[in-house]
Amino acid sequence: MNVYSPKDCILQRGERCNGALLVSHGEVEILKGNVVERKMQRLDRFAEECLFIDKVASHTVRSKGFSEIVFVPRVDFQRILASQCDEDHIAQMKNTAIALSQNVSKSKANKLFGSAEEFTPTGIQRHFHPSSLSRKIWDCIVLLGLVFYTFSIPLSFFYVVENTPFSETSTLLILGYVVDLFFLVDVILQWNFFIFFRRRVVGLRHDPHS
Repeated sequence: MNVYSPKDCILQRGERCNGALLVSHGEVEILKGNVVERKMQRLDRFAEECLFIDKVASHTVRSKGFSEIVFVPRVDFQRILASQCDEDHIAQMKNTAIALSQNVSKSKANKLFGSAEEFTPTGIQRHFHPSSLSRKIWDCIVLLGLVFYTFSIPLSFFYVVENTPFSETSTLLILGYVVDLFFLVDVILQWNFFIFFRRRVVGLRHDPHS
């Protein structure tokens, strides 16, 4: 078992991985570049496929705070496996690990094994990642829209009760229509493009693979 301090690098992208990582204590981040794609906590694991195959890490694993990580070497795991399982069972597990490594049936395999490669945002979707600046700005605009509704709805009700002419409320109505249109666009973007953390794995709200 290894103990890591905050921001310590546990596994560097491009480094050869000869086994699996298991979080015993603390919290660990999985990064693609500078983007955190997954947060792992106690008993979460990473790179299980490396218990069967040799692989170069495509993500960086970094300790968020103080953490204890158990590294399971492939050689030792294979030795235990050979003494406890028959060849067919070992071959089946190996084939599953190879499928995971090659991104075959990507969504289902990663949900089963908890791989950090659950979702890698590319193109326009990288701007909708929970950690991106554009996503934070968008969330602030959503908050402003909700604040607008908080004041505009009671005010509109007051105007209706007072039979206020349309000419005196046109600005409020126009702003209301603009905010309504914004929230309609927000619903469409959230369903098709926005990325969310689900069980510490990032993914779309609408998963086309499920």
